[in-house]
Amino acid sequence: MTKMHTTLLLLLIASLVINIYQYTERIDTTTIYLPERDITEGLDTKREEPVEQENPDANNSLDDLLARDRSYQIEPKQHITEKFTLDRREAYLAQTQRWLAAQEYAKIDEFLPLYLRQHPQDIDFLLLEAEYIIHTSLLSDAIIHYQSLLSLPLSAAQQEQVQQTVTRLTEETIVQLKQANSWDILAQFVEPLLQVSPTSRSLILALATAYARQQQANLMENVLASIRYDDPQAMRIRQLIERTDQSITESNRDSRLSEPFSDSSRLSAGPPIALQKYGDQYVVPTRLSGHQVNFLIDTGASTTAISRQKFKQLFKTTVIKFVGQFNVQTANGIVRSPMYQFASLEIANVHVKNINIMVLPLDELAYSDGLLGMNFLREFDFRIDQQNAQLYLR
Repeated sequence: MTKMHTTLLLLLIASLVINIYQYTERIDTTTIYLPERDITEGLDTKREEPVEQENPDANNSLDDLLARDRSYQIEPKQHITEKFTLDRREAYLAQTQRWLAAQEYAKIDEFLPLYLRQHPQDIDFLLLEAEYIIHTSLLSDAIIHYQSLLSLPLSAAQQEQVQQTVTRLTEETIVQLKQANSWDILAQFVEPLLQVSPTSRSLILALATAYARQQQANLMENVLASIRYDDPQAMRIRQLIERTDQSITESNRDSRLSEPFSDSSRLSAGPPIALQKYGDQYVVPTRLSGHQVNFLIDTGASTTAISRQKFKQLFKTTVIKFVGQFNVQTANGIVRSPMYQFASLEIANVHVKNINIMVLPLDELAYSDGLLGMNFLREFDFRIDQQNAQLYLR
């Protein structure tokens, strides 16, 4: 019995070991698939719906809008859609036109780029921008900007308006600068325009004339190279250099700042005009479009100039015509200055109508409001009696 029990026990143990072995093998070779667990389980996955907020600027004027909210100067892309919506387009347009008429250029400069960033193809605002550029940039740059608008999808009426503006600004300015003998300013005005329109005959002749009047023969010939040498107008421009040489020689012989002033010269020149003498400079009282203005006589200035301070006083009460912005050489270097046309400049009983005057930073002029240039003086035979501080005009 004992042997038999032992044998049975051994067989039982062996069977148990084999079963355990087979069970463990099954576990190792079987892939156990667990149900996937949502990784967002337990989290609040509900997306917030955008809350439609009322536009706080809907009922405010554009002035209030710009005055209150300066944030888009730092972050210009924020809230543009809310602020410059098309339902208020007509109000924006009218307000910008009022700013332009009142010369409130700082407000336009703040608003217009933001609006055009949102509505870059709004032709009416692009035309207003071009008009704004006329008043704040060099006139030549403004004309070039107008020409660039012709590449936009303009209506026939708008295209004609732009083309007429380019032609009018160019032709009127050339005529005015020629009449004022402002040859240096004329050259600066035409040079960039000719680069854009190199075959324009009127620009070629205008620039060649400006160079000839300044005795710049080489520059004149370079400009005229695109025109036949025997062209009648080109030949007349070349003759200007010879005539200018003669006039300069005569002017040097006959100094306007007089040597001894004879009695016969006084009688032929008309009644004397009293001057105020400050050192070696002379100030003459004038009437500029009816307003009292004291000018320092400056025969070296091609164009009469008025100080910014005096101009601000006259601007609100005087009818003037804006000509354009130009670069002007001053004692402190080249400055960009606006030119305006005044109805008249009068000294005693003589006057010049429709005279162009630059507005310059002339704060250093302690005894006068500006400089009386040759665009006035060359209209007369003038003499200055330094000894008696008198001006004679005929």
